[in-house]
Amino acid sequence: MSYPGYALLAGQPRIRATAAGFHSTILQRGSLAVPLLLMGIVLPSGLQVLIAGAKLTPTRICLLVLLLPAVARLLQPSRRLLLSDGLAGTLALAMVAAAGYAAGPQSAFSAVAEALDFVGAYFVARAFVLEPSAVQQFIRLIKAFTAIAICVALVDVLTGHWIVREIMATLMPQPEAFVDDGTSSADGVRAGLRRAISTFDHPILYGVFCSLTAAIVLFSATSAIKRLSWACLCLFGGLLSLSSAAVLGMVVVMSSYAYERLLRRCPWRWPLLWTGAGMFLLAVTAVTNNPLSWLLSHATLEPQTGFYRLMIWDAVSAQVWQSPLTGAGFVTFGYYLLDRTVDSVWLVTSLHYGVPVTILLIVLNLSAVLPVPGRRPSGIQTGFTIACMVFLFTGLTVHFWNYMWTFWGVCIGVRASLREWQMLGAQDERV
Repeated sequence: MSYPGYALLAGQPRIRATAAGFHSTILQRGSLAVPLLLMGIVLPSGLQVLIAGAKLTPTRICLLVLLLPAVARLLQPSRRLLLSDGLAGTLALAMVAAAGYAAGPQSAFSAVAEALDFVGAYFVARAFVLEPSAVQQFIRLIKAFTAIAICVALVDVLTGHWIVREIMATLMPQPEAFVDDGTSSADGVRAGLRRAISTFDHPILYGVFCSLTAAIVLFSATSAIKRLSWACLCLFGGLLSLSSAAVLGMVVVMSSYAYERLLRRCPWRWPLLWTGAGMFLLAVTAVTNNPLSWLLSHATLEPQTGFYRLMIWDAVSAQVWQSPLTGAGFVTFGYYLLDRTVDSVWLVTSLHYGVPVTILLIVLNLSAVLPVPGRRPSGIQTGFTIACMVFLFTGLTVHFWNYMWTFWGVCIGVRASLREWQMLGAQDERV
């Protein structure tokens, strides 16, 4: 099976014999890395053990095993390091340094775990998801695991129970202090219906995941029937979460895909889109008294939800600006809004690590999707670009943790690898 946009790159002659040998080694030894990266989609985070104070999930264990081999592969002479690689490494160091400086060794230890989940996932994806066959394997597994997750979600709604979570609670009961997934009983029901959670930690995370999968498969499917089928399946799965963030993510994905199809012959279509988005934000800033209030109130299904999130932004922002450079680290504030209900990855990151780390995280996303001069992006590249943008945009009202935090790092890493592969092809044309 082939995917749109890869025929151009896959058909290029190898830059040199050593590169061909190295890429063959990736195919022979790296095929297991992709399923290990994606297993967190179908394995719940409740499947975990506590060792010396460290919470080890299957995904985290796999990252520990794969990280050093991944770095070694990236340092091979046939690979090309990117700006995003340096930014990712800097992000990990900045997270640990800021948290340790703000709240001591225990806080730094928590930062190491979060850096492993995100930056470790980035580097493993960068190392092992490079050639077309590896990307194809990635997409096949994404489809299979997403189908499983949606089936579980449907069972959640039909039975009125979070099946996987209840099974895990029975098989592996955890102390109350060990269970910190941010989900309360009130989060489980909306409009009298059980919100689907599937194998994830919160209905919102599951819903956003469906929109991310839609972005990846829509731009990689080889036929209109497959695109329509997967779009409908992901839309159905996302709606089961009854989440405004899932709907918002799907709107971004579907509108981006329609835009791409309508203007696919115009090379300036994406610069025009990003320029238009920037002008829209400037217009909102100029016209409204409170741009953030306007965005939050229009990014949720219910106005009261938007106002509640605005209250969170006001409370957390006041705390962030008390220590904007390093954040407060991993501490408790004794205030419910700060300790349990911060519904924004940007606020949580700023609260724990400071504003510079938040800016660095945004720049890392943007650096991975930079275009290669003289080359048009493939469909797969566009799909992962949209996925990164969905993370950035929904992060205004969603905090990502556990596997979704890891999956964000994976998506950035795959997008950066696609950029490297395209650069190698462009470089080869000049030889």
